[in-house]
Amino acid sequence: MFFIKKPKRVAFLVYEPKNQRREDNSFDGNDNIGAKVIADALKNAGIPIKYVSPESAAHDADIVLISLTSTHDVFALLAAVARLPSWQAKQRKFQVLAGGFGMQNPTAIRDFIDYAAFGRAHEWVSGVVNDMMQGREPQHPSLMDIKRFNSIEIYQGGLYTGEVEGFKEEFTGCPLKCKFCHYTYARKHQGSDDSYNSSPYVQTSLTGGGTPEVTWDQLLTWKQKAGRVRVAIDGFSQRLRYLYGKRISNDDIINGINNMGSFSTEKATTLMVYNIVNFPGERDHDYEEFVDTVSKANPLGRVIVVVQSTPFRPSLATPMQWEPVALYPDWSKRRAEVIIERPNLRVVHSFTLETPWTHATSVVAERATPADDDAIRAIVFSPKLAKLRADKALAVFNKNFDINKWLAERDIDTGSPAPWISSYIKPDIIRKIAHKMRKERIGWTLNEL
Repeated sequence: MFFIKKPKRVAFLVYEPKNQRREDNSFDGNDNIGAKVIADALKNAGIPIKYVSPESAAHDADIVLISLTSTHDVFALLAAVARLPSWQAKQRKFQVLAGGFGMQNPTAIRDFIDYAAFGRAHEWVSGVVNDMMQGREPQHPSLMDIKRFNSIEIYQGGLYTGEVEGFKEEFTGCPLKCKFCHYTYARKHQGSDDSYNSSPYVQTSLTGGGTPEVTWDQLLTWKQKAGRVRVAIDGFSQRLRYLYGKRISNDDIINGINNMGSFSTEKATTLMVYNIVNFPGERDHDYEEFVDTVSKANPLGRVIVVVQSTPFRPSLATPMQWEPVALYPDWSKRRAEVIIERPNLRVVHSFTLETPWTHATSVVAERATPADDDAIRAIVFSPKLAKLRADKALAVFNKNFDINKWLAERDIDTGSPAPWISSYIKPDIIRKIAHKMRKERIGWTLNEL
């Protein structure tokens, strides 16, 4: 009697949020274009894709793909699978391949995956999946075998030539080397527009539309009438911005606001300004400098400036991966405030919904080692922590696990917080930048004494 070998079933995992799970769409509520590109690349290679829940994976899939968009997805994944018997290493009958931009440190999820893909995988993921389907051990310089925890290099790859739900990739990466940004240090800039600044980048949304996202250089000469435009400052003061790689002067901010108000005196233009706070070396006078700067703007038409701040993280593979993390500068306790209120100008400072608790836990995930398993499980599964407000949860967590272990400054010369990861920028160059940056920051502190 001859037996026909059953073909391997490949599926993307749907794990969050539960109430939006659908068999045909793993990414409800999340425009995860990277995962959709991977799915498209696999289909083009003749590999059918379906979608499974954590509970159905054991019955409906032989190979499960997971997309992590950020470090927060690490905790979402653990909450979804860590207590399911079918996902335990000794009982799991399917193989798991995880990747995505949030794949930086797989330590916390190592018991629930078999392989970790780093970087842009659309050019090689079909080969890896095909090897897994054929029972062969997959190999690629950007693929980590979790059993070995081998070193990898973040794969760059070319632009994706296909089109996914109206999205066509025109460029990737960023030539601006902001020292805190994992994206620019993990993704080499490539595309037809090497200047990045010659035309506005319109953030494409799979749901349609989009708000133009531009640089300050573009904003200074912006002529397009738009109700809303996005830009970033990433540092309240000029000294912070210059130190951390954002070459935006105070005059650039003033002139940019003024130019945005030059189109119309009837309708207001909204300028969404993304910002990073809690930088090492940040002081009250940095915030005061920003208030003074925006107060000098005087646009002809009405401009509404909404500054949305998120806290600094020591992202891996960047010159700031060794830097300390501060959770509670005094001024950040003001969750929102109106800075300027004039007929032609309204400036509002607000925070994202992220709390000091979620900020702290994301740092734990980024800097996790195998010795941190108990802390990771407490974050995900502790019923006591789940019932507490963010500030109380952090206090309780800190009684059992010293949070400073993860927040503290690291020695640049003793190695990377993630020695397994490298990118197109050599580690020695990143370390050199880090030393120079820290020396200047420490000099600020000494001058303030």
